[in-house]
Amino acid sequence: MEEIRPIHESELEELLDLLCAVHNPDGRERYRGYIEGDPTWRPSHTPVVVVDNRIVSTLRIWDRRVHLGATPVRMGGIGGVTTHPEYRERGIATRLMAHAAERMRDDGYDLGLLFSAIPARFYLRLGWCCVPLMGFHAELRLSPNRERRALEVLPFDGSRDLEETVALYERHNAGRSGTMLRPRPYWDYAPSRVRGVLPAVIVRSQAGLCGYMNWVRNGDEATVHEVAYDNARALDTLVQCVIDEAGVTRVHGVIPHGHPFVDALVAATDADLRLGGDNTMMVLPCDVESLIAMTVPDAAELARRLPVDLVCRLLFGESSGRDLEPILSARGVSLEAGEIRHLEAWFPRREVIFWAPDHF
Repeated sequence: MEEIRPIHESELEELLDLLCAVHNPDGRERYRGYIEGDPTWRPSHTPVVVVDNRIVSTLRIWDRRVHLGATPVRMGGIGGVTTHPEYRERGIATRLMAHAAERMRDDGYDLGLLFSAIPARFYLRLGWCCVPLMGFHAELRLSPNRERRALEVLPFDGSRDLEETVALYERHNAGRSGTMLRPRPYWDYAPSRVRGVLPAVIVRSQAGLCGYMNWVRNGDEATVHEVAYDNARALDTLVQCVIDEAGVTRVHGVIPHGHPFVDALVAATDADLRLGGDNTMMVLPCDVESLIAMTVPDAAELARRLPVDLVCRLLFGESSGRDLEPILSARGVSLEAGEIRHLEAWFPRREVIFWAPDHF
């Protein structure tokens, strides 16, 4: 007998047992913090599949808001999709994902969003759409010019820097497609702290905090997870912070190669730049016409003729109308020149970033 329903709070320890057994035997307190340390959590956000009075599958819906183009929309982030090995290959995860999609529609979410750790075809079959994210890999060639660091770089100190960091995040990411909105309490949630939302370093000028960066080093490689800055001097200082690290010869991140940080890094080190990225970000519109009405109402009639996956790419700005014209033609969707111009005007190409510390 199979049942899909919200978890009962009395079953949380059993849920943690399942997560630890499948993902990480040492992760119990981390998984507990995702629930007890997140005031936005509700039992309905954690549906479970129960077979013969045993929890065998689960997932989590994270109640968040994200910029779709420049417009904030309500997002259900799907994470922690888990099925006990003994119960796989029975369609349980498929039915659970369908239940979650229905739950999000009923609860008024605008879209679902997830990052796939498995081949995307599983989610594509369920109606989810890939929105590719760009990344970069840079092989550094020149030694750093240590005289160029114009501002002070300090390790992040929450008691000193947190409020200014929150304010800088809001300034830097206002209207930036793909980025999550981070209300002030979000920075204190246990999941945010565990996932590294707090910066590694900050940049200060006489006027105050003007830049920060999340980055980690592993041997000769540095991974940049997030950057924010108020001015060119702060940006230059963040770049120098990375390349001043003795022995670092490679830098990468899921940040578009056209981002000012990448441009400044290449210019400072004469780096060999390779483009990267992936298709792991997947989107499920809960109501496409509603999303169009919220973001670009003039496009409603034309958008009805377009495949949903391409509408998602247009809404985020990953592709413009002209970018997608050949794909539309290949799929048998013929648009007139004036319609393509309208799409280009309504859906300009944007720099789409979903900062790594916000992954769920």
